[in-house]
Amino acid sequence: MIISHKYKFIFLKTVKTAGTSIEISLSRYCGENDIITPISPVDEKIRAKFGKYPQNYKVDGKKISKHASARKIKDLVGEEIWNTYYKFCFDRNPWDKLISSYYYFVKNPKKVSFDKFLKEGGYNRAHNFHKYTTNNEPVVNYLGKYENLESDLKFICEQIGLPWDGWLPKAKGNFRKNKKHYSTHYNDQQKENVQKYFKKEIDLLGYKFQKPQTERE
Repeated sequence: MIISHKYKFIFLKTVKTAGTSIEISLSRYCGENDIITPISPVDEKIRAKFGKYPQNYKVDGKKISKHASARKIKDLVGEEIWNTYYKFCFDRNPWDKLISSYYYFVKNPKKVSFDKFLKEGGYNRAHNFHKYTTNNEPVVNYLGKYENLESDLKFICEQIGLPWDGWLPKAKGNFRKNKKHYSTHYNDQQKENVQKYFKKEIDLLGYKFQKPQTERE
Protein backbone atom coordinates (compact mmCIF):
# COMPACT_ATOMS: atom_id res chain seq x y z
CA MET A 1 0.00 0.00 0.00
CA ILE A 2 1.23 3.48 -0.80
CA ILE A 3 0.01 6.88 0.31
CA SER A 4 1.91 9.46 -1.71
CA HIS A 5 1.74 13.05 -0.56
CA LYS A 6 4.18 13.91 -3.32
CA TYR A 7 1.78 12.89 -6.11
CA LYS A 8 -1.39 12.92 -4.01
CA PHE A 9 -2.49 9.34 -4.60
CA ILE A 10 -3.48 6.34 -2.53
CA PHE A 11 -2.77 2.87 -3.89
CA LEU A 12 -4.90 0.23 -2.18
CA LYS A 13 -3.15 -3.09 -2.45
CA THR A 14 -5.53 -5.97 -3.15
CA VAL A 15 -4.61 -9.67 -3.17
CA LYS A 16 -3.40 -11.63 -6.20
CA THR A 17 -3.56 -8.64 -8.55
CA ALA A 18 0.17 -7.92 -9.05
CA GLY A 19 -0.03 -5.53 -6.10
CA THR A 20 3.56 -6.14 -5.02
CA SER A 21 4.86 -5.49 -8.53
CA ILE A 22 2.87 -2.27 -8.72
CA GLU A 23 4.08 -1.18 -5.30
CA ILE A 24 7.75 -1.81 -6.12
CA SER A 25 7.45 0.12 -9.37
CA LEU A 26 5.62 3.12 -7.92
CA SER A 27 7.82 3.22 -4.80
CA ARG A 28 10.61 4.51 -7.03
CA TYR A 29 8.76 7.82 -7.36
CA CYS A 30 7.85 8.30 -3.70
CA GLY A 31 9.07 11.18 -1.55
CA GLU A 32 10.48 10.94 1.96
CA ASN A 33 7.14 11.77 3.60
CA ASP A 34 5.15 9.17 1.67
CA ILE A 35 3.89 5.98 3.30
CA ILE A 36 5.22 2.70 1.89
CA THR A 37 4.24 -0.55 3.60
CA PRO A 38 6.63 -3.53 3.87
CA ILE A 39 6.59 -6.46 1.47
CA SER A 40 8.34 -9.84 1.65
CA PRO A 41 12.12 -9.89 2.22
CA VAL A 42 12.70 -11.34 -1.25
CA ASP A 43 10.72 -8.57 -2.91
CA GLU A 44 12.29 -5.91 -0.70
CA LYS A 45 15.62 -6.82 -2.29
CA ILE A 46 14.22 -5.77 -5.66
CA ARG A 47 13.00 -2.46 -4.25
CA ALA A 48 16.28 -1.86 -2.42
CA LYS A 49 18.12 -1.75 -5.74
CA PHE A 50 16.40 1.59 -6.32
CA GLY A 51 17.20 2.88 -2.85
CA LYS A 52 13.61 2.52 -1.70
CA TYR A 53 12.46 0.84 1.49
CA PRO A 54 9.36 0.67 3.70
CA GLN A 55 8.81 3.99 5.44
CA ASN A 56 6.37 5.89 7.64
CA TYR A 57 4.15 2.81 7.99
CA LYS A 58 3.74 2.91 11.77
CA VAL A 59 1.13 4.99 13.54
CA ASP A 60 1.20 5.11 17.35
CA GLY A 61 3.56 2.14 17.26
CA LYS A 62 1.21 0.03 15.14
CA LYS A 63 2.01 -1.11 11.63
CA ILE A 64 -0.32 -0.18 8.81
CA SER A 65 -1.41 -3.32 6.97
CA LYS A 66 -0.16 -3.66 3.41
CA HIS A 67 -3.68 -4.76 2.49
CA ALA A 68 -5.52 -2.12 4.51
CA SER A 69 -9.09 -1.52 3.41
CA ALA A 70 -10.45 1.78 2.14
CA ARG A 71 -12.32 2.27 5.41
CA LYS A 72 -9.16 1.87 7.51
CA ILE A 73 -7.09 4.09 5.24
CA LYS A 74 -9.73 6.82 5.39
CA ASP A 75 -9.68 6.66 9.19
CA LEU A 76 -5.89 6.93 9.06
CA VAL A 77 -5.49 9.89 6.71
CA GLY A 78 -8.68 11.81 7.50
CA GLU A 79 -11.45 13.25 5.37
CA GLU A 80 -9.44 15.97 3.59
CA ILE A 81 -6.69 13.72 2.23
CA TRP A 82 -9.10 10.90 1.47
CA ASN A 83 -11.41 13.18 -0.50
CA THR A 84 -8.70 15.01 -2.44
CA TYR A 85 -6.16 12.27 -3.24
CA TYR A 86 -6.56 10.00 -6.28
CA LYS A 87 -7.43 6.52 -5.04
CA PHE A 88 -6.98 3.38 -7.12
CA CYS A 89 -6.60 -0.38 -6.96
CA PHE A 90 -6.97 -3.48 -9.12
CA ASP A 91 -9.08 -6.60 -9.15
CA ARG A 92 -9.02 -9.77 -11.24
CA ASN A 93 -11.21 -12.43 -12.78
CA PRO A 94 -12.12 -14.43 -9.65
CA TRP A 95 -11.79 -17.84 -11.31
CA ASP A 96 -8.25 -16.98 -12.33
CA LYS A 97 -7.50 -15.21 -9.04
CA LEU A 98 -8.42 -18.29 -7.02
CA ILE A 99 -6.02 -20.46 -9.01
CA SER A 100 -3.25 -17.96 -8.39
CA SER A 101 -4.14 -17.93 -4.70
CA TYR A 102 -4.12 -21.71 -4.57
CA TYR A 103 -0.60 -22.04 -5.91
CA TYR A 104 0.62 -19.22 -3.69
CA PHE A 105 -0.70 -20.61 -0.41
CA VAL A 106 -0.42 -24.34 -1.13
CA LYS A 107 3.24 -25.17 -1.40
CA ASN A 108 2.63 -28.80 -2.35
CA PRO A 109 -0.41 -29.25 -4.65
CA LYS A 110 0.11 -33.01 -4.59
CA LYS A 111 -0.85 -33.07 -0.91
CA VAL A 112 -3.61 -30.43 -0.95
CA SER A 113 -6.05 -30.54 -3.85
CA PHE A 114 -7.69 -27.44 -5.26
CA ASP A 115 -11.04 -28.74 -4.03
CA LYS A 116 -9.73 -29.12 -0.48
CA PHE A 117 -8.22 -25.65 -0.61
CA LEU A 118 -11.60 -24.18 -1.57
CA LYS A 119 -13.51 -26.11 1.09
CA GLU A 120 -11.07 -25.04 3.81
CA GLY A 121 -11.44 -21.30 3.27
CA GLY A 122 -9.76 -20.73 -0.07
CA TYR A 123 -12.50 -18.41 -1.29
CA ASN A 124 -11.70 -15.90 1.46
CA ARG A 125 -8.04 -15.77 0.44
CA ALA A 126 -8.95 -14.14 -2.87
CA HIS A 127 -11.63 -11.73 -1.74
CA ASN A 128 -11.03 -8.04 -2.53
CA PHE A 129 -14.45 -6.44 -2.93
CA HIS A 130 -14.69 -5.24 0.68
CA LYS A 131 -11.30 -3.54 0.43
CA TYR A 132 -12.33 -0.94 -2.13
CA THR A 133 -16.03 -0.50 -1.33
CA THR A 134 -18.21 1.00 1.38
CA ASN A 135 -21.81 -0.16 1.61
CA ASN A 136 -21.17 -2.23 -1.52
CA GLU A 137 -20.19 0.84 -3.56
CA PRO A 138 -16.66 1.47 -4.90
CA VAL A 139 -14.93 4.37 -3.16
CA VAL A 140 -11.86 4.55 -5.41
CA ASN A 141 -11.41 6.91 -8.34
CA TYR A 142 -10.25 4.09 -10.58
CA LEU A 143 -10.71 0.35 -10.31
CA GLY A 144 -8.34 -1.27 -12.76
CA LYS A 145 -8.34 -4.79 -14.09
CA TYR A 146 -5.40 -7.14 -13.66
CA GLU A 147 -6.01 -8.27 -17.24
CA ASN A 148 -5.35 -4.69 -18.43
CA LEU A 149 -2.64 -4.01 -15.89
CA GLU A 150 -0.14 -2.03 -17.96
CA SER A 151 -2.64 0.09 -19.89
CA ASP A 152 -4.74 0.81 -16.80
CA LEU A 153 -1.70 1.72 -14.72
CA LYS A 154 -0.46 3.98 -17.51
CA PHE A 155 -3.82 5.77 -17.51
CA ILE A 156 -3.74 6.14 -13.72
CA CYS A 157 -0.25 7.62 -13.76
CA GLU A 158 -1.32 10.12 -16.40
CA GLN A 159 -4.15 11.24 -14.12
CA ILE A 160 -1.82 11.88 -11.17
CA GLY A 161 1.03 13.34 -13.20
CA LEU A 162 3.47 10.57 -12.35
CA PRO A 163 6.07 9.99 -15.10
CA TRP A 164 5.82 6.20 -15.01
CA ASP A 165 8.27 4.43 -17.34
CA GLY A 166 6.17 1.28 -17.79
CA TRP A 167 8.47 -0.99 -15.78
CA LEU A 168 6.95 -3.73 -13.61
CA PRO A 169 9.02 -6.42 -11.86
CA LYS A 170 7.93 -10.06 -11.80
CA ALA A 171 7.30 -10.19 -8.07
CA LYS A 172 5.77 -13.38 -6.65
CA GLY A 173 5.66 -14.87 -10.10
CA ASN A 174 7.26 -18.25 -9.42
CA PHE A 175 4.61 -19.90 -7.25
CA ARG A 176 2.27 -21.03 -10.01
CA LYS A 177 4.01 -23.94 -11.68
CA ASN A 178 0.94 -25.14 -13.57
CA LYS A 179 0.45 -22.57 -16.34
CA LYS A 180 -2.65 -24.16 -17.84
CA HIS A 181 -5.65 -21.93 -18.38
CA TYR A 182 -7.65 -21.42 -15.18
CA SER A 183 -10.73 -23.06 -16.69
CA THR A 184 -9.01 -26.47 -16.74
CA HIS A 185 -8.94 -26.55 -12.92
CA TYR A 186 -12.67 -26.31 -12.31
CA ASN A 187 -15.54 -28.74 -12.19
CA ASP A 188 -19.11 -27.48 -12.65
CA GLN A 189 -19.85 -27.17 -8.93
CA GLN A 190 -16.68 -25.23 -8.19
CA LYS A 191 -17.39 -22.93 -11.11
CA GLU A 192 -20.88 -22.19 -9.78
CA ASN A 193 -19.59 -21.64 -6.26
CA VAL A 194 -17.22 -18.95 -7.51
CA GLN A 195 -20.07 -17.34 -9.44
CA LYS A 196 -22.06 -17.06 -6.20
CA TYR A 197 -19.27 -16.11 -3.81
CA PHE A 198 -17.80 -13.38 -6.02
CA LYS A 199 -21.10 -12.20 -7.48
CA LYS A 200 -20.60 -8.57 -6.46
CA GLU A 201 -17.27 -8.08 -8.22
CA ILE A 202 -18.38 -10.20 -11.17
CA ASP A 203 -21.41 -7.95 -11.64
CA LEU A 204 -19.34 -4.81 -11.11
CA LEU A 205 -16.51 -5.68 -13.48
CA GLY A 206 -18.32 -7.94 -15.94
CA TYR A 207 -16.15 -11.00 -15.49
CA LYS A 208 -17.12 -14.34 -17.02
CA PHE A 209 -15.86 -17.89 -16.87
CA GLN A 210 -14.19 -18.43 -20.23
CA LYS A 211 -12.19 -21.14 -21.90
CA PRO A 212 -9.07 -20.47 -23.97
CA GLN A 213 -9.77 -19.03 -27.40
CA THR A 214 -8.77 -22.27 -29.12
CA GLU A 215 -11.36 -24.25 -27.13
CA ARG A 216 -14.33 -21.97 -27.73
CA GLU A 217 -17.03 -22.96 -30.13
